[in-house]
Amino acid sequence: MKEVFQKLMNEWLDGIGGGRALKTDLYDEAVSAYSLIPLFRQKYEHIIGIDLSFDVALAAQRRMTADQIDWRDAVVADVRRLAFKTDSFNLVLSHSTLDHFNDKKDIIVSLKEAFRVLKPGGLLIITLDNPSNPIIFLRNLLPHRLMKSFGIIPYYMGVTLFRSELIRILESNGFEVSESTAIGHSPRILLIWIGHILKWTGSGRINNLLLRLLAVIEYLEKLPTRFLTGYFIVVRAVKR
Repeated sequence: MKEVFQKLMNEWLDGIGGGRALKTDLYDEAVSAYSLIPLFRQKYEHIIGIDLSFDVALAAQRRMTADQIDWRDAVVADVRRLAFKTDSFNLVLSHSTLDHFNDKKDIIVSLKEAFRVLKPGGLLIITLDNPSNPIIFLRNLLPHRLMKSFGIIPYYMGVTLFRSELIRILESNGFEVSESTAIGHSPRILLIWIGHILKWTGSGRINNLLLRLLAVIEYLEKLPTRFLTGYFIVVRAVKR
């Protein structure tokens, strides 16, 4: 998944960079198998990551320090009430942050805050769960406790937006949407199984075959059906 996102960011940020960037949560840096901040360190002079949880922010800072990544700005903050000045960032990266709220009103408030702290001409790149994906749709109908017991979703998943709905809200709040797509076309349960296999097997050949399988599945992004097969919608918007 990191490679897929990195490829997309290389395309969407080609020739763009400099100034300050804000990442709206630190789960990836604290807990998951990959961190997104290193993808942006060469393009932006100053990167700040925020998280509502003090423990997550601290864990992210410690983990990245242990990995010898030159980054220290982990801040405890609420994405709905950002403690930053207006027009202070060149990029806001919101990667699967806003789809953990109970109410869509919180998503709208957060998008307005992202608009406020962005400089004119600044970029918002936002990723949300894709409710047009049948698996996501069915998953959201099931109790979180059940999904957690099967090890599929270890954390709470909240409401999300359809792509058309997200674009409409962004444009009505001053953004100009320049790009949108869907990524993550490999079924999550397949990713979990492959992740376990990669940990258990010592065979480099098997590992390479599995990774190539995932890469082939990601070619679904090029098809017209990508907004049905992708787990995430990704939108690139510019502050007017």
